[in-house]
Amino acid sequence: MMLKNIVTQYFSPVSVSGDKLCKTEKKLKTGCTAIDNVLNGGFRTGTLTEIYGESGTGKTQLVMQLAAQCGSDGSVFICTEDLFPVKRFNQIRKNNCKTTDTDCNNMFIEHLTEAHELMSCIRVRLPKLLNTNKVLAVIIDSVAGPFRSEYTDYVHRAEELKELGILLYKLAQEYNIAVICVNQVTANFDNSDNVLPSLGLAWANMVCYKLNIKKFTGVCNRPLGLHNDITMRELRVVNGPDLPSTGVKFIITVNGVENV
Repeated sequence: MMLKNIVTQYFSPVSVSGDKLCKTEKKLKTGCTAIDNVLNGGFRTGTLTEIYGESGTGKTQLVMQLAAQCGSDGSVFICTEDLFPVKRFNQIRKNNCKTTDTDCNNMFIEHLTEAHELMSCIRVRLPKLLNTNKVLAVIIDSVAGPFRSEYTDYVHRAEELKELGILLYKLAQEYNIAVICVNQVTANFDNSDNVLPSLGLAWANMVCYKLNIKKFTGVCNRPLGLHNDITMRELRVVNGPDLPSTGVKFIITVNGVENV
């Protein structure tokens, strides 16, 4: 009984009230009011969010704009596929976010292509960086890149994906940051046009919020020129414990992600 009391006193999780959680919770705005409204104020800190969609739907544009919005508050951007598009980022930052060059001094960019490099970064280098620098968001674009073609042992891949999700969630909680992972898609074989996020259930069970982006041609009421029949996007909440399953349309211009 004495041992049980000691363990309960010193090793049990600390109880947190709902009022305290509301006071400490932050929302990171994207700079697009329509998307922020659907997300109930923006991306939630302290948890893991996945954005998935087909190529060219605007996933990278959205997370770049989020990083630009963080400004001097700091962000980490981990690229696993293409190099970070600095020119496009500066265009979004200057036209949409109105931040200065010095505001980007607290933005950290890493380019990794192998799964073991990503795991090493999340296990060792990222915690050290968060200990010494102010950061609001960690963005991985994309989480699927290093894991899609390297593995033949899918049991080992599932274990690493589980560890990756646990580590990211732990960092999000410890430092009260938003962790956003861009994911690729795979075909759905249920005779529908829907697609599913890559990496299967091993990764899907690690994610708290799931957002899907689709691209389509629609009519825009904004004065964008002579042609109003343009390419539009829709962001839809697939899963979110405090969000309704709804969607919002947006467009991508030279200024970045904007309302329709």
